[in-house]
Amino acid sequence: MMLNRVGFYHWAGPGTIRMNAVKYFNSKHDHHSLMTCYDKDYLAKAQELFGITDIWVTYSWGFSEATEAEDYEFILSRLDGMKELGLTVHAYMQGPNLVYQEFPDADWWAEDEKGRYITYYRGRRVCSIHHPAFVTFISDKVRRMYGLGFDGVFVDNIQQGQLGIPLPHGIPPFVFCGDASPIAREQFRAETGCEIPTDFEKDPELTQKYLDFRVDSNVKFVAHLADVVHEGEMQFGTNFYDPKFDARYTYGIDMARMAQVQDYILFENHSLPTDNGKKHNQYVEDVVNSLGVDVPAFVVSYAQGVGLEPQYQQGQIDNLFSEAAKSNFYVCLKGGEYTTKGVWHSLYLDGLSKPDATKQLPRLELKQESQLVELILRLKLLRMLIKRFYNPLYTAAFEWRIMRVLVYVVYLTTLK
Repeated sequence: MMLNRVGFYHWAGPGTIRMNAVKYFNSKHDHHSLMTCYDKDYLAKAQELFGITDIWVTYSWGFSEATEAEDYEFILSRLDGMKELGLTVHAYMQGPNLVYQEFPDADWWAEDEKGRYITYYRGRRVCSIHHPAFVTFISDKVRRMYGLGFDGVFVDNIQQGQLGIPLPHGIPPFVFCGDASPIAREQFRAETGCEIPTDFEKDPELTQKYLDFRVDSNVKFVAHLADVVHEGEMQFGTNFYDPKFDARYTYGIDMARMAQVQDYILFENHSLPTDNGKKHNQYVEDVVNSLGVDVPAFVVSYAQGVGLEPQYQQGQIDNLFSEAAKSNFYVCLKGGEYTTKGVWHSLYLDGLSKPDATKQLPRLELKQESQLVELILRLKLLRMLIKRFYNPLYTAAFEWRIMRVLVYVVYLTTLK
């Protein structure tokens, strides 16, 4: 039985409302829900229903310290209530991405192979983990959390530079990923005597050398953050994303090596188990076993995805708990980021009951949906165009409302 720990992955408060307004066009919010769901009475009811033991709460979305002052005050004023309930409280903060308008004088941004900045999402840019000023910035943010009462720090969205196109395992990368900013180029040159490749298909050996450097850089960055968090006597964790894709190429992470310095691991995917067995987390169980580390694993499973997820029904929650009861990981229930009828809100508890964790759920063989990827691989011209325009298309897809449809096309055909 893996139900002796239950997580609650729960973004709320003024910072989350502000971030949604940056990320999404004309976002609508149930302010009462998002501003009261850290209150002790709400969490006591959630604990009674679901047996939650751990909670991930909003601390920093990557705004400036001045802007986030109200966010710190908001969560700290509610921390005592969480501790009175016996909850282990993990402070959530963004990793190497920031709201760029909040840092007009910063020069720590990652760049692609053509020297262009890298969009993380609307209003945000990816930071270079090679830049000492950024490493100091994020380290100092953690140090300011010492002694505040948090039990842990969770750093989300660890990535080195530009994301690789999500590819099934075994398919060679063809689009540039990573960071080619001047300081990253300098470090790669110092370590290898080579220049960062600008065409991943031209010299596969050099490309592999660079991809290994990219992963090594991320592992060192995470190990450094782990040291900083542990100096404050707090637990440390990061997001291991959805392991159905090659995490080394897509994000530049090595799960096995990163797990060695973490106090737990957490996967966030789109595999909320279904009654018909077409979606489940058997593959996550296999990955957890393959890592060979003795740390807890939590899984946050979506049915649709962030910004697309309406209020969970009782049956969906039953499925999450029934699966976790027989798995090698702990369930981490989404507490927030629901969008029912276009309105963002936290999980509404009224009408929900204690989960039935005894359902017998089938697990059919998973077939990865990758029609878009297969199309790319077949059409040489399309590959060439994507290699050339990947960065500006990615930026336009997030920054321009008319292009946001591209995000959903990729999501529905590849990621989900």
